[in-house]
Order: sequence, then structure tokens, then C-alpha cells
Amino acid sequence: MSTERNLLTVEPACDRRDLRTESLDADVAVVGGGMAGVCAAVTAARAGAQVVLVQDRPVLGGNASSEIRLWVLGATAHMFNNNRWSREGGVLDEILVENMYRNPEGNAVLFDTVLLETVAAEPGIRLLLNTAADAVTKDGDRIVTVSGFCSQNSTRYEVSAPVFCDASGDGVLGYLAGAGFRMGAEPREEFGELFAPQESYGGLLGQSVYFSSKDTGRPVTYVPPAYALGDITRIPRWRSFDTRVQGCRLWWIEYGGRLDTVHDTEDIKWELWKVVHGVWDHLKNSGDFPEAENLTLEWAGLIPGKRESRRFEGLYMLRQQDIVGWHTHPDAIASGGWSLDLHPADGVFSEHPGSNHIHARGVYQIPYRCLVSRDVPNLLLAGRIISVSHVAFASTRVMATCAQAGQAAGL
Repeated sequence: MSTERNLLTVEPACDRRDLRTESLDADVAVVGGGMAGVCAAVTAARAGAQVVLVQDRPVLGGNASSEIRLWVLGATAHMFNNNRWSREGGVLDEILVENMYRNPEGNAVLFDTVLLETVAAEPGIRLLLNTAADAVTKDGDRIVTVSGFCSQNSTRYEVSAPVFCDASGDGVLGYLAGAGFRMGAEPREEFGELFAPQESYGGLLGQSVYFSSKDTGRPVTYVPPAYALGDITRIPRWRSFDTRVQGCRLWWIEYGGRLDTVHDTEDIKWELWKVVHGVWDHLKNSGDFPEAENLTLEWAGLIPGKRESRRFEGLYMLRQQDIVGWHTHPDAIASGGWSLDLHPADGVFSEHPGSNHIHARGVYQIPYRCLVSRDVPNLLLAGRIISVSHVAFASTRVMATCAQAGQAAGL
């Protein structure tokens, strides 16, 4: 069948073939390599567990990676609230301190390397990059295996473990395992949350694509792609654009809150690409920004940063009153402090301000019960999918808070 394997492989035709499959056994299987998943995996490995970390992207970090380039935000809330001296500890703190030492300029590519090194340094972690989890097997209500396909080596991995942690952002593991979840905003009557949005405001936070420019020192032309947004005045805040503002300071270039933020993500991405290139066309070619003459579009995100999709139902659902009322919980395992930060569902096309904030009196507690699936007893929830109402999610969704809960799940 093969001769001189180093030089030539000859495989005769056959009826069909199966992809290569590799079976792995672990103590803990973590799906999702964002900040929550990284902290969960590292914590579990340091506690002596053998961990398989499944990540569907080529890098770690999720919204903080070089693919999206959002800051890791948490309780300090840009120093704008009562928690300005708060600091998340543990694995996240180790990562951020190391990144500050190595990467004071905030280069997103270098942050990728800090995250990869942190995971690679743990001998108890098997990292599967570019591997999308797409199937589970169960015994009764418990997960037995999760499997995923790696696009880079054409290999299907089947991971067996007694404990699973879903830190995938969209909750793909919980979804496949049949766990109960919610999407959208609860009505005010359900939990008595006064900040619950009306239907006109919308019940989902959208997604964003960022971009950045570079001064080349010489004039640079820009010919927009045919799909670029042609009428910049469709954006109510179009007069706010400025060549000095870029990256995640343009967080309000947001879209998708009235769509399915899981299954419509590709459509949302295209709409955001249209907006980004329409905005850059406006900056470069409208004549209103002579300072843009030497600027080139150095980078634009290829995938959107998601804010919200599925929220899974745990043994307790955190709500507005827990946050603004500073409620204590006997099983508290993490804290938050970002404001209740809701965005209009129409995003960049909305007539409303880009966000609406309510600040609590201080940091609040997140109980362990929010991390335990109500329906799948060996499934832990981490990241933005934990058991919270839509209003509470408006605070718990930021990455430093997600990372704290991820570390707790890893224990």
C-alpha cells in the first residue's frame, strides 16, 4: 500500500473511509479556551487532575485573543464606580501580571503567547486547539464523553471524563447534553427586576468587530470593498467617528441583538464587516478627516466578539437584586463589580445610547450554585453561560469575572 513512506504514500480506492479517531481519558474535560476555560483548566491541573482543554480556535483567550482584541475587564469598571481599587486574584492575576511585565504596550499577539505558555506549562493539561466540540454521549443524565473534530489534523477526538466544564461561550457542551438554557431578557415580572428591558429596547446584547489603523508616514489610498456600508448616516452616531478612536474603544459598533446570536453569527459578522469598512471609507474618503491621509487599515477582526447568547439554568439564578442589594451567599466562590451594563439590541443602528449602566454599591458575590447545571449533574458552567438572569448577566459577562468563576469551577 505504501513504498518509501518518507517519499510517497499510495492508497488505493475504496468504498469509504473514516477520519482518524483518538480517544482520551481525563479527570476533567473543559470545553472552551477563553479566559474562563483557561483558568478552569489550569486550576484543575494544579490540583492534580488530568485535564483535556478543547478549544475551537487556533489561540486561547476568546474575546481577549488577537482574533478579537478586547480588554480583560472586571470589577474595577475603568475606575468609574465604587470598586475602583478591586482586583481579581488567582490564575487570572498571574496571567495579567506576567503580561504587564512582558507586554506593557498591550500587543494582542504577545498576550496570545502568555496564555499559551500558561497552559503549556501545566503537564496535566492536554490542549486541543482548532477542535470544535460537536457531540456527546450520555449515561442517563450524566455526560460520558464529548467529541470534537480538529480541522488542522483531520482527527476526531473522543474525551471521556467523570466531570465536564462548559466554558465555550455559546454553551455548546451544555446544549448538546440537553441542559436547560435561556436566551433573551426575562420580563420584569419574573424576578421583579426593575432594570429588565422593554421589548423596544431588545433582549440580547449584540456582537462587535474592532479595527485599528497605522500611520505609514506617507499618503495611503483606500478603495472600499463593494459590500462596505455606503450610507454612513444610517448610523445615528456617525458624527462621533474620529481617527483617534479605534480598537475596542469602538465597542458600540455592535449588531445582532435582534437575531439568534448563535446560529446567525455569520450573518451578524457580515453586517459588522460592512459597517467597519463603511466607517473606514468615511474616515479616509469623505474629506472631513485630513489627518487620515497617511493612515492605513492595519487590522480588522475576522470574527465578531460575542457578548451574549445562551445562559444555562443552574441550581440558583443570580438576578439584579443580588447585585445591587449586595446579597451574601454561603457558597460564594467569585465576585463581580462591573455595572449592570445593558446595550440596545439594534446596536450601532440604534437611536439609544450605546449602553445603559446601573452601578452597585460595591463588589457582589456569585454563588457556586450558579455554576452547577440543574439538569446534568456532572456538568459545571463557567464564563458567560453561568446561571444568571439577563440583567445580572449584563455585569457577570465581563472576562475577569468570567475567569474567577472559571477558576472556581476548576477546583
